[in-house]
Amino acid sequence: MTSLTPKPSQVESWERLPSDWHNDERMDALFAFFKDRDLNPVHYDAKMKFWSETISTFCEDHGLLQIDMPTIVSRFRRKGKTPKCLDKVFDELVKQNRLISTNDYTNSQQSSWVSWSFNKLASPITSWMSPKTPVDQEVFIIKELVDKKALQVVEALQSQVYVPTFDCVVSFTSFINTCRRCALIDENSINLVISALTRDKKILIDYIGDAKDVKVVKFVAPGASVVRPLTEIENSVLLLRHSKERLEEQLKKSDEQIEGLLADIRRHLKNSNRTAAMKLLRKKKLLEREHEKKEGTIEHLNSVLTQIEQTDCSSLVINAYSSGVQAHKELLRKNGLTPDAVDDMIDEVQEMLENQKDLDEALSRPVGNETTDMTELEGELEELLKQPVLPTPVPAAPIPAQKEVVSEEYIKPPEQDPFADLELRLQKLGVQESTPNKVPEIASSSQ
Repeated sequence: MTSLTPKPSQVESWERLPSDWHNDERMDALFAFFKDRDLNPVHYDAKMKFWSETISTFCEDHGLLQIDMPTIVSRFRRKGKTPKCLDKVFDELVKQNRLISTNDYTNSQQSSWVSWSFNKLASPITSWMSPKTPVDQEVFIIKELVDKKALQVVEALQSQVYVPTFDCVVSFTSFINTCRRCALIDENSINLVISALTRDKKILIDYIGDAKDVKVVKFVAPGASVVRPLTEIENSVLLLRHSKERLEEQLKKSDEQIEGLLADIRRHLKNSNRTAAMKLLRKKKLLEREHEKKEGTIEHLNSVLTQIEQTDCSSLVINAYSSGVQAHKELLRKNGLTPDAVDDMIDEVQEMLENQKDLDEALSRPVGNETTDMTELEGELEELLKQPVLPTPVPAAPIPAQKEVVSEEYIKPPEQDPFADLELRLQKLGVQESTPNKVPEIASSSQ
């Protein structure tokens, strides 16, 4: 009995599935036909943006650079329903030049994008008169994704460069494996990336070997803008690496053959067929000798490749030293730094320090009429130090005051003479000692 439950589409397992995908009401509106934009411009633009971004993201994650409308409609099947509005979405993407027909893309590869766009704009009448393929029957190229994936492939190749002199060339098989690691599974998508990289001069496909039967890809070196032709060094290194790879493949096959012979020998011995076992054993010995020779050859090739890499690294070091020396010389020349100039500057600094020392000594000399001899002062200090030190007098203990009996009568304090200190005051005022008799006269007169 056939199940009525629809099978889950490929989009259901997509990691970046839109958040509204499980909202039935929202998705019914998004799956419906487009209405006139004048009725609801906001809803129209939001719906167009949803499908444009969803289709672009889905194709990027699945490595789809060449699409058609029926395939996309089938990919976005949901609960047995398919979107009815993708024709409008495809028309809009074509107007924005985000989708380009295969014919136009092929023509653009033969010329630059600028000339192709100019020809499209310069001959609108011809394009109107030519029959137009319906959007649901056309195959389109997503140019922005082609350029994006091409850049990812180049960056992945450049990340494996150790020696730029000859690491920018890989076998065609290695190049295809790198494309697949960048989520380019479809062969058509890989061919589109190859075409774009070749057009932009980012890769160069060539053949090496005596019979020109080894297909290789040289890509643009890190920091360079375009790829350079193959050099003799790269050609020689590629042949060494190719020979090494072929020997390694032969070693794997010989290992398998030796294991198979061992199994056959055990089987013949089990069946008591010593003659057949002896023949296989001789063959096994021959294979083992060849195996050892090939292993030795591989070790020799590895040694040669290592020496080449070290030589290239040494050359890089020498070039770095040379660049550093030139930069140092240029810096010295620009700043006028020479041994004579440095000696002159040191002399000037020494002269400056001596002048500063003279200034400090001048400032430390006494100012004014101070003529005190420091030697005299030091001699006086020595005499003071030689004098005996007198013991410090100990203060006597205070005598407790005797209590006096005071009568209850009022004791009148003695009268003080207001002229007792008159003589002392006069002396302070400058009165001469020759007139001592004037003091009592002044006192009597005042009385």
